[in-house]
Order: sequence, then C-alpha cells, then structure tokens
Amino acid sequence: MQENKNYTLFKNGSVWLKADFHLHTKADKEFIFNGEKNSFVKDYVAQLKEKSIRIGTITNHNKFDKNEFSALSKLAIKNEILLLPSVELSVNDGANGIHVLVVFSSQWLENGNDYISPFISSMFPGKSESEYQHENGRSDKNILQVVEELEKVNRDYFLVFAHVEQRSGLWEEMKGGKLSDFADKRYTTVRERTLGFQKVRTHDDREKVKQWLGGWYPAEVEGSDAKAIEQIGSRTHETWLKMGDFTFEAVKYALADSLHRLSTKKPENKPHSFISSVTFEGGVLDGKTVEFSSELNALIGIRGSGKSSLLEAVRYALDIPFGEKTIDIEYKNKLVAHTLGSGGKVTIKAKDRHQREYTISRRLNDSSEVFVDGELQPGLAIRETIIHKPIYFGQKDLSSTGEGFEKDLVEKLVGEKLHDIRAQIELQNQTVWACCDKLLKLSNIDEKISETRSKKQDAEFRLKIFIDNGINEKLQQQSDFDTDQRKISKIISDIRNFDSDLEGLLAQHEDDLKNHALYKSKKNEKFFAELFVEFNALLSSIEKIKGERKSIALLIQNIKNKESDFLIIKKDLSDQFAEVRRKLESDLKSQGKSLNLEEFPELQKRIETNTQLLSSLEKESQKGTGVKVELVKALSKLNDLWHREYKLIDDELKKVNDSQDSLRIKGEYKGNKTEFLEKFKSVFKGSRIRENSFSTLVGSYSDFTAIYNNMTEALMGVLTSTDVFEQYFSDNLKALLTWQVP
Repeated sequence: MQENKNYTLFKNGSVWLKADFHLHTKADKEFIFNGEKNSFVKDYVAQLKEKSIRIGTITNHNKFDKNEFSALSKLAIKNEILLLPSVELSVNDGANGIHVLVVFSSQWLENGNDYISPFISSMFPGKSESEYQHENGRSDKNILQVVEELEKVNRDYFLVFAHVEQRSGLWEEMKGGKLSDFADKRYTTVRERTLGFQKVRTHDDREKVKQWLGGWYPAEVEGSDAKAIEQIGSRTHETWLKMGDFTFEAVKYALADSLHRLSTKKPENKPHSFISSVTFEGGVLDGKTVEFSSELNALIGIRGSGKSSLLEAVRYALDIPFGEKTIDIEYKNKLVAHTLGSGGKVTIKAKDRHQREYTISRRLNDSSEVFVDGELQPGLAIRETIIHKPIYFGQKDLSSTGEGFEKDLVEKLVGEKLHDIRAQIELQNQTVWACCDKLLKLSNIDEKISETRSKKQDAEFRLKIFIDNGINEKLQQQSDFDTDQRKISKIISDIRNFDSDLEGLLAQHEDDLKNHALYKSKKNEKFFAELFVEFNALLSSIEKIKGERKSIALLIQNIKNKESDFLIIKKDLSDQFAEVRRKLESDLKSQGKSLNLEEFPELQKRIETNTQLLSSLEKESQKGTGVKVELVKALSKLNDLWHREYKLIDDELKKVNDSQDSLRIKGEYKGNKTEFLEKFKSVFKGSRIRENSFSTLVGSYSDFTAIYNNMTEALMGVLTSTDVFEQYFSDNLKALLTWQVP
C-alpha cells in the first residue's frame, strides 16, 4: 500500500487523472537516455508532470529494476503522481508471442523485498537475464500458465494486453477466430484478471473481438510505449481515470468500473453549484473542517458521531427553510445550537454554477453573511445565486410518511423546476378571477333591469296625470330649459374629466419618455441617432399637446361662462314660469283638482334618467353570454396549465425512479379525492347539504371546474338543495374555480 497521506488532489473527493499504462525507463535496453546520469529520475518525473500524467505503470521488457522503480516512485508521489510496478511480459502464445502488461500491487514489494524479479525469472527457466530482458525475449509459458503461476503467489495483480492490434499483440497473434478460446471456461481466471486492452484503433476489429469473446470485454486503455523521456505523453490518444486515492486498488477499481470511471478525454466540470468545505469555530466541532466533493458525498459514522450535526449546520448556514411537514423542528434547532455553541460559527466554502467562489458564514442566532474575495456582499441570494435551489431532507424527513408527506417530498424534489409554469398558472388564475368578477357583476342584471323598468313605468304613469290635464304643454318651456341645463352641466363635467385625465397621463409618462433620449448605445450609435430624430419629433408633439392644455382651460372657462349666461336667461324667465304655475294651480283649484306642479319636472327627469340606465343595462345583459364563454375558455387554459405542471412533475419523478431502486414515487393527475371532498365540506359548511351529495359529486367530477361546466347535471346529485348549492357555489366562485385538486 502507498503511504497514507492527504493528497491535495483528493481533498474534495475523486478527480479525473490522466493515466499512461505503457511506460519504459532507462532500465529497459530499448530506452535511450543521453542526459546526466544523476538527473534521470528528476527528468523523468518532470516529463510526467509536464504531460499531466498522474498515473503510470513502469512496464520494461521482461524486467523489473527495484532500485530504479523505488527512486522514481518516491519522487513521483511527492509530486502527487502514482507509479505502479509492472512488467511487459512476452508469453508463448501466437506466432510471435504476446506482450502482456502485468501490473503488481504493493504486496509484491512489501517490507522492502522484491518478489517481482524472481517471478519474472521463473517465466524463463534455463535462460540468463541477457537472453530475455529485451523486447524480443519470449517466455516458454503461455498466458494460462503465467496466470496459474501468478495465482500461486497469492499477491494481487491485474493484466493489460499491450498494443493488441499490432505484432505481438493479443488480437493480431490470435486472429482468425482463435481469440474465441478466451471465452472458454479454462480462461476464466485470465478474464477475471484482465482489466484492459491497450491501443485499440480499428472499429471493425473491436466488434469482431467482442463477438468472439462472447460478451466479455475489458476497458480500453492507452500508453505511450515511450523509448525516451521526450516520448512520454506524446501520443494523441489518452486515458483518464476517476480516482479517489493513489493506490493500486483505486486504479483496479476504476478499470473494473470503466463505464463510469474511464474516459478517453478529460471530462469537463459539470455546471452545477456545490459546497467545497465546511469549517467550525466553537462548539463541539471546533476547529474541524470537512471537505466535500462536487459530486456525491456520503457521511458515514456511528450514532452520535456528528452526521446530523454537520447536515443541520449546513442547512442553518444556507438558511434553507424546513418543509411544511417537518415534525422535529425543535430538535433540529436545538441540535444547531448544541453544535455551534454560544458565539460559535459555521463557514461554508462554495462555488456557484459558473465556478465562482464564495464564503458563507453564520454565527448562532445571527443572519448569514456572504463574502467574495474577503469582501462582504450584502443582499446576495444564497439559495439562488450561490447554491442554486438546494433540496434539504433532515433526520426523519424521509422516514416520516404521515399526511402530506408525499406532497412535501415532491415539492422538495422538483419544486424548483416548476417556477415558470406556476407563474403562468398564477397569471391565468387572475384572468379567471377577472371573468368571475364580470360574471358576478352581471349575475343580477335582469333584476336591475326589471327594477329600473318599474321605476320608469311608475314615473310615466304619474306623469300621465299631468299630461291628461294638459299641464305638460303649459309647462313644456320650463321643462325644456331644465333638460338643457342638465345637458350643459354634463358637457362641462365630461370636458373637465378629459382635461384631468390628460394632465395625469402626461405627468405619468413624460419623465420616462424624456429619459429615453439620454440613452447612449455602445454598438449601434448611428442607428440610435436616426431613431432619436423621430423620437424627438414625438417629444415635440407632446410639448405641443401640453401647450394646447392652456387653450383647453380657456375654452372650458368660456363654456362655463356660457353656462352662466344660460342660467341668467333661465332666471329672467323664472317670473314667467312662476306666473304660469300660479295660473295652472288656480285653474286646477277651480276645477276641484289638486296636483303638485313641482313634481312634474322631477318625473320628467326620472323618466329620462331611467331610460338611459335601461339602455346601459340591456347592453350589459347582452355581454353576459360573452363573459360566460370567456370564462369557459379561461378555465380551459387554466386546466391545460395544470396538466402541463403535472407532466413536468411526472417526468421528473420518472427520472428519480429510474435513477435508483430505493424510492418509488407515483403521481396521479387530480387524484387526491380526499382533499377534494374536504374542500367541498369546508366551503359548503352550514349549507345543510348532506356529505353523501358531496361524495357523489367528488366521485363523478374531477374538480370544481368540471362541476361548473356541467352544473345542470351536477345539481341532480344534490337533490332538493339545488338553490342552496348554487348560492354557495356562486358566493365562492373565484376560490372554487381556481382551486387545484392535489
């Protein structure tokens, strides 16, 4: 095993590292080194570092030099580069022998011993080192025999077949279908120990090999096969491994899980926010710093070891609210207080989705503070700008499956993805409410029409008495003057309203319009210069309108003066009108009749007013049908938005379900009939309608909108309480039609 130390590369968990599985050194006869003798190790490691190679296997031909490897690996590990002891062994298969890279664990060098060299010698019985320690040396043992001998040693290792498509490569030497022998049972151990094919280039060959091997196929890896220092890392093809430590076991694990931990190029950082570390000052975790990965992190420890303390401290620093159904809020708050202690502080280092770094600190009973490069950034939204919409589940949150748990869980899992659709739903709710207001306003229009018509008919009947006595003709002049006076007053009132609205309109928009003229474009200066020629002409027109307001004010005063002139004329005739009334009263009295002549103009005014009101009400009544159609369309659009929201939730839940087997979540559109029934009972409380009636409606209709659209049919389920049902429904129309069945 490698010396246990904290490598800076892994302080935040696993990282992708470049690997070279076919390296040679000066100990190999084919390797050329013309530098200073004492600089080889330093130069070699420097080249690895320059080429960003962090993992390498020293695979000299049929040879292992313990002293050289020890010197190289010692300097390499100081530079956070892992070198594994290996050998490029030529086994006795195929016409030219097959080169296989045997990668040894640290067990082969334990306690300062070298168990590798004796093994290599045993592969070439009866031969001296000079006869086999070169590229063309060839063991008299085939791969089955080599693996059999390796297994006897009882020390860990794995195999990589070198340059498989070339001479002395596995595929080339066993082509023509002979490679299918590897699928035989006798090759089971060989397959289990083989973790890589090196230097695969041809797609067609790859597909043939996969067929011959019957479903077994190891990782494809790369190696520079360098015969000089400057050739290290010179190949265009690369291998990257996802590693969490510098050990033989970590390399072996990465190759075994090549689907997830091996790449032919360096994977790009995923564009998501994450916490890189949490540090504590004070409290039970004083001085402790916990580093986190940008990917999955697991907190493992016995009961009471601080897992929940760490989680709750992070939640507290990020100011994440509890879910609606959290049952142990008091316990969690006390846990934070216990963890931080009086005056204690938790500090989080984090990166946002653009990989900008932030520091978030919070002392017990204080608010969170955000720092960028040491400077406080007040007002920065932690759960939007930095850690984007985090989802929090604390202790017991996933094990407590009481009422409302499912909804709370779904909201935490997918709530952030529903922001846009829910904003659209809220806007559509307002449209529905507006339609309901119009409809409710029109709901008693027929009653108002009837009432107004009755008032008009009553006034006409009473006026007929005056007409039958010829009074209307005798008082017509005064009546006409009264009508004209009302019209003049209405004209002046409308003009003043127009002038007031115009003044308000100018005051509301004038400054904003003028401010537009101050804009300076950085890229389209010429275009905006031409645009502002027209815009300034518009501003000039507005100034003219402002100037015209003075003329309007003068004209209003002139009209007001005309009203005064009219009143003078009317006053001059008042004696004449009075004389007419006195004569009429005298004539009526002589005939034994008693009529209040002051009532005559009032009745005429009442008839005129009610006639105008009737006309307006009848127009509004005609709009009623249109408003109902408008409401039905608005409800249809709202229902579509609800369904889109459900589909978004369902799609996200499918992703959650497909990604793991521990948690299965299933949604049903408008499926919570219990909540539907409870809403019914709550709104219709006091109506004395039986619960069975509500249950029937809940079982027959999906929501209140469906009931509204089928009201006649729905009322049949309410039996004798139809009037009460309609009244309650109408009184709560806005709330019912926009209530969404969970």
